[in-house]
Amino acid sequence: PRTAHRDETGIAGSARLLPAAGMTSLIEHAALEQRAPLPVLCGNETDEEWSVDGDSETQNPCHEDSENPNSSDDNDADTCEEESCVPQKVRLGKRGIFSQKLQGGMIGFCAQYFAVGLIYGGIPGTVYGVFLGYLNVPAYVYSTVSVISSLPWSFKFFFGLINDTVPIMGFRRKPYMVIGWTFCAIALFALSNTPLPPPYWCIDAVTGSYIKRVTLPDGSTKSAEPCHPESAEAGGKYTILLMLAAMGYVIADVAADGLTTEYAKAEPLERRGTTQTTAYMTRTIGQAFSSMFIAFFMNSKLYNGSFDWGLTFEQVALCMCVPAVLMVPISAFLVVEPKRSRAEGEERVISMGEYFGMCWELIQSKAFFYIVLYNFLTPVISNISTTAGAQVKINWAGVENFENQLFSLFGNVLFAFGLWLVKKRFLHTSWHKLLISTMIFLQLVDCCFTSLTIFDVVRNPFFYLGEAVLTEIPTAANFVVSTFVIVEMADDGNEGLVYGLLTTAANLGTPFARALGNQLYRLFTPSLSKAENYIEDTPAFRRTVFFSFLMSYGFAILSLGCLYFLPKQKAEAQERKQTWNKRPIYGKIIICLLSFAFVYSMVVNFMSMFPATMCLEFAGGDGCD
Repeated sequence: PRTAHRDETGIAGSARLLPAAGMTSLIEHAALEQRAPLPVLCGNETDEEWSVDGDSETQNPCHEDSENPNSSDDNDADTCEEESCVPQKVRLGKRGIFSQKLQGGMIGFCAQYFAVGLIYGGIPGTVYGVFLGYLNVPAYVYSTVSVISSLPWSFKFFFGLINDTVPIMGFRRKPYMVIGWTFCAIALFALSNTPLPPPYWCIDAVTGSYIKRVTLPDGSTKSAEPCHPESAEAGGKYTILLMLAAMGYVIADVAADGLTTEYAKAEPLERRGTTQTTAYMTRTIGQAFSSMFIAFFMNSKLYNGSFDWGLTFEQVALCMCVPAVLMVPISAFLVVEPKRSRAEGEERVISMGEYFGMCWELIQSKAFFYIVLYNFLTPVISNISTTAGAQVKINWAGVENFENQLFSLFGNVLFAFGLWLVKKRFLHTSWHKLLISTMIFLQLVDCCFTSLTIFDVVRNPFFYLGEAVLTEIPTAANFVVSTFVIVEMADDGNEGLVYGLLTTAANLGTPFARALGNQLYRLFTPSLSKAENYIEDTPAFRRTVFFSFLMSYGFAILSLGCLYFLPKQKAEAQERKQTWNKRPIYGKIIICLLSFAFVYSMVVNFMSMFPATMCLEFAGGDGCD
């Protein structure tokens, strides 16, 4: 909620979401440890490993003394019983995928997460400089850009469903990695070949900076006339291409997460967790590289920076296209995944119909129904935030692209520290108390820093961004509590299903809130979406902006009412699950609610992207002439 008030893309674009995404995935993998029984495949207690590379297999440690490693299933089972092999899906040795004999597989595996980190942190990191600096889109449009460009993350559950139920040529992961990276590369290449229109503002021939304001004879300041006002309406097609690129790497990321789960299950108990930790550490490193790349190479004055040189948006998109292209052959030839074959005794692949049947059975539970309501309604209410945050950031706080990216790195570090702090110190604290205290603290701190910036008491980019970093720890505490309940609601065998449904419900709340926010905050006058009002900076307009922030804080506090649906701690969650009844009406309400939210938010958000409809009041505009 705090980051939503200030800037819809957080400190530095949607890359700010990385710790959250990484943490929920780790929780998912932890929960999946108790999934349905797996086929008996032999592991290795020594450092001698064997790999599965498509159709071929090499040294099986369960048969290292046998002349025929590829003996029958019956012999395999007998040998495994004699040597007490652990049931596994991927047959790995003591060091798992990180053994010396599987260097190719290790490179392919780690490259997935490094590439996702590069593009996930890089492309969304351009939004601030391009859409707000270069194109100068209206504030409500900018707020919507981050929602649409990160929309594919909301469908992670459905991509995972397809992974699990529709193997391609016997593989469930590698083909989808190839498909995802191919799709991402095509979208990024198209983006690199879609030139931006001329910049909205005129450019000073001497300094190379934008001419945003002019000083009148009486000493007052007025917004300058733009050279290309039509550029403010041109952001739609670039947003769509960003969304398509994101869809590609999300498809690949979902497949990589599934393979990570299989690798993790094959690890010896003393090393359990190494695979997941390495995966998300690698993705964080990739994100850090891309953040610094954007900070240094896209900090020209054209993109709200201070350098006289820099790459263009098209060139950055082409640079990001390179790792996506490289990941296609890497995924095809280096990633290690066992080929599924019923002749080998693999477990039957569950059909999509059966999977949806499991979903219907799950959402009829009153306990699960309450958690869905909490996960959906909390972001819906708390994220009905003012559209003024981005303009305050760029025009009043004077935050440049370099500073924006730099502070995102600091924020991610502190966010990770906040997750660790909750784990060590507040693991058994009442969820209600933790959420109430962190939510109120976030609003109070944000109000102080934002008010000083709005009323021109302190207008300094480091002061403004310093608050964003300061609140990362309570933000992490606020986030991680909402993930604890996912594990508590899961039963053996449906962990992935519970995780997917609850996170999808939560992710749908943000675009729905953005649609409502665009419609609500357009009622403020003078308009919160026009940069000219921030440049002229009249006392009356400052008060308008301040009241819009107060309304945002009010919605955030109001969202605490949704705690009624959330159990106070693990024991109460288990009690609800065991004692509360099941009724079909709960499932019908969930389906209708989420379907309506999805359709409504997609219509409103996409309407705000295109020139013919972005001016409509329904889309958040001021009305068409």
